[in-house]
Amino acid sequence: MHIVDGEHGHAHGHAHEHTHDHDHAHEHCGGCESGCAGKKPGSEQEALLSYMLDHNKHHAAELADVAKKFRETGKEDVAVQIEKAIENFDKGNLYLSLALSLVK
Repeated sequence: MHIVDGEHGHAHGHAHEHTHDHDHAHEHCGGCESGCAGKKPGSEQEALLSYMLDHNKHHAAELADVAKKFRETGKEDVAVQIEKAIENFDKGNLYLSLALSLVK
């Protein structure tokens, strides 16, 4: 269930199917401080950062499809706002990519 702020100033709840076709593919070391059984300290954070970057890219692509569908139904104003959101996803992903390159 997602809460969406309605145009009348109050919240509306709506439920819809939301699936993801990607894996949460990084290892957890269980909080050990000594290097996680031979792994360098911070490798879990690096894996999480990499996962989050890919995750965000996936959502940006999903949103592009949503914008396209709104545009096809004549809702140009909606498509434009979604595309502005995608620009911010892309900007955030640029910073995440930079952070990831600094970790490696």
